[in-house]
Amino acid sequence: MIYEWIFTVLDCYVEAEGQANVVYRVRFTLRGDDGSHTGQVGGTVACTYTAGDPFIEFDDLQQSDVEGWATTNLGATEVAMLRAKIDAQIAEKAAPTRESYTTMPWADDGG
Repeated sequence: MIYEWIFTVLDCYVEAEGQANVVYRVRFTLRGDDGSHTGQVGGTVACTYTAGDPFIEFDDLQQSDVEGWATTNLGATEVAMLRAKIDAQIAEKAAPTRESYTTMPWADDGG
């Protein structure tokens, strides 16, 4: 299974702790692909910058920086739960356990 973080929005304070464009929330989609099927979940994660900590200018941010923040702030347990939800979606696509019908069995076949 391959998991991919897709970051859709970085919410920033215009100024905080003496820095400009300080990210305080990351909106994401986590996508999983087993080679045959895909699944995804979305969410948000809060980020906190404290004066004196290393700071990356907004224009210098890389996806790997934001992924590090997301996984650290979500924590290993939450990341595992997100992946489990994706795994369940993919398992359902691979071997469906439910169906939805739009034609009712009592409907007139004649139209």
